[in-house]
Amino acid sequence: MFDYKKFENDLVAAMETTLHNWAEEYDDIYILSLDCARDMTSVGMMANTEQHLNEESDAEDDDYWFYKYCEEEWELFEAGGLAKEISSYMRQYAEENDARFTDPETFEFTEEFDEHCDQMIDACERAIRRLRQSVHQDFPKLLLAFHIREYLDDEDRAEFFASVNSKEASKEYAAHIEDFN
Repeated sequence: MFDYKKFENDLVAAMETTLHNWAEEYDDIYILSLDCARDMTSVGMMANTEQHLNEESDAEDDDYWFYKYCEEEWELFEAGGLAKEISSYMRQYAEENDARFTDPETFEFTEEFDEHCDQMIDACERAIRRLRQSVHQDFPKLLLAFHIREYLDDEDRAEFFASVNSKEASKEYAAHIEDFN
């Protein structure tokens, strides 16, 4: 049985540790995203700095929103340390349940996998909300996001972003989501 609460707690610890480690080296981190693989076998943290954003684009450029909010274009990525341990746990569970999670004839995910996926997503979202509370004092303007490549649609991403960030940032994110997603 997958321990979703342990998973959530471990994510919070990993994100806090990663953010504080990055903040020792970079004083201009403006966004942090939890990245989860579509097959629920790994997680990592990504972040971007104002300096990197300004090196790639400026607010007048057509591609500014792409560089500001597209995780694949950001400067910082962490999949080691605690994230690696969490990913190992995720991968082990997926491998042990492969017969239940994948249809052997179509190689598509099963309904049982979808239920597991929903619980994983809920745990990830709770972890990010908890992170918001725990780091707000030290990083009051830090934007937080959640990314599952080719899974969450624009509306889901914008809705979650709005739930953990300011109204102003959320409006900007939603207005430009087609430019980066």
